[in-house]
Amino acid sequence: MKESGGINGFQLYHSLLSGYESLLGEKRRLNDINVFPVADGDTGSNMVATVRSTLQVPRVFRSLSKTLSSLADRSLSSARGNSGIIIAQFINGIAAHCPDKPVVSAEEFGAALSKAALDTGKAMEDPREGTLLTVLHVWTEELRRLSSRGGAMREHFIESLDAARVALRETTNQLEALKKAGVVDAGASGLVAFLEGIARMLVTGKVSWERSSFATETADSAEYAHDLPESSEEIEYRYCTEALLLHEGTTPDGFADVLRRELRPIGDSLIISTGRDKTKIHVHTNEPARLFFRLKDHGRIIEQKVDDMVRQYRAVHAPVARIAVVTDSIADIPSALIDRYQIHVIPLKILWGNDEYLDRLTIDADTFYPYLDSRKDYPGSSIPDPVRVEQVFSWLAAHYQSVIAIPVGKALSGTWQVMRRCADSLSAGGYRISVVDSRLNSAAQGLVVLSAAEDAANGLSHDEILARTEDRIKDARILVSVATFKYMVRGGRISALKGAIAALTHLKPIITLDGTGKGVAYGASFTQAASLRKILSEARRRAPGISRYAVVHAASPERAADFAREAAHAIGRECDYIMEISPIVGIHAGVGAVALAWIP
Repeated sequence: MKESGGINGFQLYHSLLSGYESLLGEKRRLNDINVFPVADGDTGSNMVATVRSTLQVPRVFRSLSKTLSSLADRSLSSARGNSGIIIAQFINGIAAHCPDKPVVSAEEFGAALSKAALDTGKAMEDPREGTLLTVLHVWTEELRRLSSRGGAMREHFIESLDAARVALRETTNQLEALKKAGVVDAGASGLVAFLEGIARMLVTGKVSWERSSFATETADSAEYAHDLPESSEEIEYRYCTEALLLHEGTTPDGFADVLRRELRPIGDSLIISTGRDKTKIHVHTNEPARLFFRLKDHGRIIEQKVDDMVRQYRAVHAPVARIAVVTDSIADIPSALIDRYQIHVIPLKILWGNDEYLDRLTIDADTFYPYLDSRKDYPGSSIPDPVRVEQVFSWLAAHYQSVIAIPVGKALSGTWQVMRRCADSLSAGGYRISVVDSRLNSAAQGLVVLSAAEDAANGLSHDEILARTEDRIKDARILVSVATFKYMVRGGRISALKGAIAALTHLKPIITLDGTGKGVAYGASFTQAASLRKILSEARRRAPGISRYAVVHAASPERAADFAREAAHAIGRECDYIMEISPIVGIHAGVGAVALAWIP
């Protein structure tokens, strides 16, 4: 931001870079003082990730309006969490209100900032005093007042920080949660840190000529300790859910109001941020799948994120282990056990026509299976977003001693490779993250993951858990009775010719995994009942060496319950659990599939 001659795109960009570097240094502290709206310890991480990704624009222009337009478009895609959505809306507001010209005056820029802050407040369903939004309003209004006098932006910007700092201190007494904890609002503190970084550049004249990298810090933060809410039961809506909608053409007038009316009953903390042709939605809800089912009729969902705030809270404030256990959504583990052992689950993606969903989160069995036969197009699957995996690993590295990830077998998916690359990147910084090739999927993978999480909760070391996990994987087994070859053909797992031959002979296949994790045929029968009897026969033979087992199914709860009773008689004890497989496995196994999995 230049002292005279106005502000151009290069100056703005380097100001933001300097602010980012200051914010990055405060990330750990911001996570520690994060108590509102949910004490999930991620405000600093969300703000850093949002700003860092926003700044990764492909090109910076001398023209201020062009640079702002580029940053605004990218910010909606980059936004993470409440604070990130607010930042994105603010940047889009600046781009909308700044004059469309290469260079603007301090007075013009100050006015644009003030109007953008007002827009940001309107984007929120329930704006609260004592938050980032409060400090943003105070600061931009003060800067507008000062810059309206004319003169250099440098002096006005530095002077306006006094008002921002005073407003930040006052947040402690404006929200009960902050007052009880004795802290300022984390998002507001992040904003002030960001502004102070810009001010340092204005004073020193030193600019960054390289884009900063996203660092992760895991050191303890005892100096920022504070009182915590007594339990995660205070979290009424569990999932922090975000979606980025792409519109045909420009965003329609009144679109945000339409969405707000439709989404208001689903949860709280609703923020709708609109750009030129995109809209970012943020809401806390207990029904992410219902939310995305509604959104699909309002535009193309091009990005989505769902964070489990209850699990985040417990991991930060009531961890059951020093070692984090991570898996993906293909692992079949009941949600109650996932909660008990604080297992962190990264969802794979389901691609269906032009729509994209997060397995188990933004699409579940109730919204998946009814359409599997009725839609002409057939769904496919995709690996998790590498950026999202990096964010999860970074967050875990900041809160755990080490991390063990047990994804679906690498012969079945590229998920292992994605996790391994992210782990290697972070491990170079001194964080221990091990990624195990499970060579399994579904319930077999789930049983191995669950056992590893129990080991971690029992205090075993990282190396001990790895060794025990490898032993379990060697003799783990899953046998899947497929009701029809139809879904395997449509999903591309077998050729249409083989499927046609199987259909003519009415064969009901049994599928298993070989030692490398590849799917292979175990056998077949002319009825599914006969296939299930073959599986029971194998289980009876292996019964002395089975420590735990599970029964899973695809939209066949009654058949699975009957099979579980027979399995209990064959093995000599009840199964650990019965549950529905993930939609992403259901793509290939198809409706009616029933499976038995065990570990030694």
